[in-house]
Amino acid sequence: MRPEQCGRRWSLRLAAMLSLVATSLAAQSTAGTATLNGPAGNPIQDGTPAFTITTANFQPQELPLQLTVQIATRSDFGGALLADTTVTGNSASIVIPRLLPQAITIWWRARVRTAQGAVVFTDATGPRTTATWLTLISPNERNGSTVSNKQPTFLWTAAAIHAPVKPWSFQIRITRSSDNATVLTGTLPDTVFVPFQALESNTSYRWTVIANLSTGDSVRVNSFATFVILDPNAPAATVLYHNFPNPFPTSTVPATCIWFDLRLQSEVQLEILDIRGNHVARILPGRGLAGTLPAGRYGRATIGSSSGCDDRLTWDGRADNGQFVPPGVYIVRFRGDSKVSQLTLLWKGH
Repeated sequence: MRPEQCGRRWSLRLAAMLSLVATSLAAQSTAGTATLNGPAGNPIQDGTPAFTITTANFQPQELPLQLTVQIATRSDFGGALLADTTVTGNSASIVIPRLLPQAITIWWRARVRTAQGAVVFTDATGPRTTATWLTLISPNERNGSTVSNKQPTFLWTAAAIHAPVKPWSFQIRITRSSDNATVLTGTLPDTVFVPFQALESNTSYRWTVIANLSTGDSVRVNSFATFVILDPNAPAATVLYHNFPNPFPTSTVPATCIWFDLRLQSEVQLEILDIRGNHVARILPGRGLAGTLPAGRYGRATIGSSSGCDDRLTWDGRADNGQFVPPGVYIVRFRGDSKVSQLTLLWKGH
């Protein structure tokens, strides 16, 4: 083959290659734009949030468009995505089909891909925070609760869920604090529950709610502390209740609360001992309470109080000399109505 023929052939090949590159670049570029609107507020209250993607300036040959909502825990959208949901159309409303993790920081953006392969991203929105999806309301004071109704109303709230995800289904479980035995359960679609049978007075209970979705996602929350139903009549027995919180202190509660019932007027002694049985601190008599007490219930705050506890019947980890004792296991010992009761408590230190 003559040199001039060979040169013409290479020129034709080069022109063809350049044409293909130009065609490919044209296919991957677009004048189209996109806008993504997501949930308002911070933290985000929707467990399965809804997003709207709108587009403009795409040409007929670029259709149909693939519209995607991406949610990530990193602003660069590196690593695994929490959501990467795609639909086809010029605009779309997209509901994230699974429950997002609660109380985390997220970013979101939209990706639009044309039929020719061009890709457009919207600016990332964030950082935003997801809320706590399930919150127990009442009875749920951090220092314990007292109620006067043997069939108290239990209230909680849950995050909004958008279709096509089906609404929450709730399970409530009420347990007796002394032995952790389940005394009542229920399954319902609402965030309010009234027991179908009376609970016992002067008994310490806890409660738990489990929120379930049809997607398989679930959230479980336990009550902060115990609740007790007060009987207006005198206690039927002398009882020392489990102190709470235990262990203590917590981030919000500096002292542990001690409740007891006294069946008959009696001399009462309440003290803290170390694990060897040595005296550490005296609670009763003292703190404005005499050594002899009438029959009644002690340690509770008044009904409706947010503390749930009588400050005179608490221990904050101090010995009689006002100094904090070392962290460890201690004993609360009760004497009254010819009874002696002891419970262990865990002091985490100051």
